[in-house]
Amino acid sequence: MARLSLSLILFAAGVIHLVRPDLFDPAIPFSFKFEINVVAGVLEILLALGLCFLRTKDFAARYTALWLLLLIPIHIYISVLEIPIFGVSHPAILWGRTGFQFVLYFWALSIQDKGWIIAQRWSDVLFLHYEVDADDLQKIVPYPVDLFEGKAIVSIVPFAMGRIRFPFLPSIPGFSQLYELNLRTYVRMNNRPAVYFFTLDSNHLPGVLVARFGFSLPYRWRKMQLTNKQKYEFKSPSLGIKAEIIAAGSTGHFDAWCSERYALVTKFFGRDLWGVVDHEKWKLQKVHVEHVEDNFSGEFIALKKFVGASYSSTLDVRFRPFRFLRIKSCP
Repeated sequence: MARLSLSLILFAAGVIHLVRPDLFDPAIPFSFKFEINVVAGVLEILLALGLCFLRTKDFAARYTALWLLLLIPIHIYISVLEIPIFGVSHPAILWGRTGFQFVLYFWALSIQDKGWIIAQRWSDVLFLHYEVDADDLQKIVPYPVDLFEGKAIVSIVPFAMGRIRFPFLPSIPGFSQLYELNLRTYVRMNNRPAVYFFTLDSNHLPGVLVARFGFSLPYRWRKMQLTNKQKYEFKSPSLGIKAEIIAAGSTGHFDAWCSERYALVTKFFGRDLWGVVDHEKWKLQKVHVEHVEDNFSGEFIALKKFVGASYSSTLDVRFRPFRFLRIKSCP
């Protein structure tokens, strides 16, 4: 429905460009208004038709997003000069229409199956893995817990995040560097491995709001600090870590089992939301953990035995649009 609704909006806009170009003329600051209306009308009709077919919808959705993005400066121009469009010139309506252009941009991106909607770079990623009681864990996790050789695992993962951007746009100013701390466990959904987050804490309030309300992830705003010079040090009011990264040596099957998961699952108003994360294989290093002061994980579950740690210097990731998941029942 979302795809066909956007297709209908585009098709209607394209037809109006061709049938009533005079309605758009005030917004075009060039003399060749007729030609621009024809090009815009034909392009929007073609994109609308592309969204109708499964074979072409990803391509059409991506370039619909680009087209909508390119129109944003025009809408800003209209709003600043209060140019009447369709007979309307009230500033609140004009600026509201400009803001709605961003909604249409993300709407188009969300239609993709294989395309991405947001990109990030993760740096100084530290995994601390702990064994927990499997029955206790399953009681608080709404999905089937995935076990490693019969053991239930929960991980504390602090890292730095940067280079956050959306398709066709540069990195977002003010989002060049922020820190995150998450507590996660491992589940299987429809026989696919995934990550389930108890919480994701960050020191960047705008990022917390975007992730919480835009991606339905359990983010919280917390103060934190991360440095990696002679020692890896992470500090927050609820967690302190000091560790040494060992350059030589590789990690084993357990670390791969924990890290090589390309999906996450969360709840959105009672429904199951599935997110796919595209990235290269993790390049992990061994870690010597010197000190952990944990007043963080106990809010959610009691950790039992420390079972290992690993580290990755950088990883570039891209998130695909989240999808509601239909859980397959067992026969």
